[in-house]
Amino acid sequence: MAKFYGLPQWMLTTLVMLIALCIVLQTGAISYSFRRLRTGWVRMVENGMECVILVILFLFAALLAQVKYALYCGFLESSDYYLIRQVAFLISAALCIATAVGTEMIWPFFAIGGSAVLLPMTEKITGFAYPFFFLTSILFFLVRSIHICLMRRQEIHTQISYVSIKETIDILHTGLLFFRQDGNILLCNHRMDELAQQMIGQSLQNGREFQQLLEGGSLLHGCSREVFGDQQVFRLPDASVWSISSHDIPLKHRTLVLLTADDVTERWDAVALLAHQNKVLEKRGQELRHTIEHLQTICEAEEIARSKGRVHDLLGQRISLLLRALRDDQQPNEALLMDFVRNLPTMLREDRTPSPDYRLEMLKKTFQGMEVSVEIQGNLPDDMEVADSFAEIAVECVTNAVRHGYATRIQFHFFQNDCWRMTVTDNGIPPVGPIREGGGISEMRRRIHRVGGTLELYTVPRFSIQIFVPKKGV
Repeated sequence: MAKFYGLPQWMLTTLVMLIALCIVLQTGAISYSFRRLRTGWVRMVENGMECVILVILFLFAALLAQVKYALYCGFLESSDYYLIRQVAFLISAALCIATAVGTEMIWPFFAIGGSAVLLPMTEKITGFAYPFFFLTSILFFLVRSIHICLMRRQEIHTQISYVSIKETIDILHTGLLFFRQDGNILLCNHRMDELAQQMIGQSLQNGREFQQLLEGGSLLHGCSREVFGDQQVFRLPDASVWSISSHDIPLKHRTLVLLTADDVTERWDAVALLAHQNKVLEKRGQELRHTIEHLQTICEAEEIARSKGRVHDLLGQRISLLLRALRDDQQPNEALLMDFVRNLPTMLREDRTPSPDYRLEMLKKTFQGMEVSVEIQGNLPDDMEVADSFAEIAVECVTNAVRHGYATRIQFHFFQNDCWRMTVTDNGIPPVGPIREGGGISEMRRRIHRVGGTLELYTVPRFSIQIFVPKKGV
């Protein structure tokens, strides 16, 4: 150390500050090291090595202080602190070797080289270059202390400890409660404690009593027991729904009880929504079935109502003429009365069958109330026989599309060029295989054949019916 007396004061001051910083950082490294979990002799050896390195740094500081401040008013020779320096080096070397063997890493051997600068023998061998090696050792321990602090800090944050396990359990959305058979609680996370507060109004004191209360005790106002599938659930005042189940956990010579609380609110709401939608669909299905089954009756009722209206109009017109003549004290014309009597049956028979256009319009209105859209593009043929056939087929197509394909939209397209054409498409469920023609389609084919036309069925890209009827004389 005698070579340090020739160094400038600023350089000695810098060395003192570096050693002080090394001591602070090494103290932090020791603190982090001891905060780790003890997992065996390797961890203990590592901690001991960090403590010995701190002692070595204090020896560096003592040697440098004696140079700079003439500590103990003596001139520092290489033999000062001879025994302490050698013992500290030997202990550090032994711990570094044990750490390297235990961790199977090479980096602990570097600390032996940094500690070797402390030996008087090293000072004699290096001579005037000793201050350089001294500074290099200080910088090595400085970098090492920073590295150890960062590494140990990362280990603490990633290691699994009792505290970290409890923190992890507390942030779970699922409620957990462990207790012994006598009800003594071993572990309860925040979620389960919050649920207990909402159901019984107090924190958990006894696990067995809480379990018995769940099975049949009285709950606070706003809490209720519900049945969800084949299990019991609890609806809380905040509208959440929880399923609480019990599990026995054998552990050596005793058995622990685990209560788990799972949030089933989303599934509960989904089932409730599905049940409501099923009721709506069932009601709509009943309406559709009723309408389809009574479609003929509906058409007959419409026809009867239309006929009644026509009779009312015809009789009302004639009776109004007679009443006017009587009010005016006029003798009704005998010829007029006879003509009224003779023509009344003929006029009542007229328009007995509704026109094809009227039937299509009535079809649209009938299914519109059931949210089934019947869309018509184009005009029916001028030939009344063909138009009547198209109208009959349209009624059958709508009935089949709603009954078998669950369609909500049926489109009819009427157009003509060299023949009358009718195209029917719907948004129903397409057939999964070849179509087996039953009474409905067979009847449509017979009706079209009677007017000399053809009917074609297509299933791709969507189900459709195309009808062609040649024009007469073309």
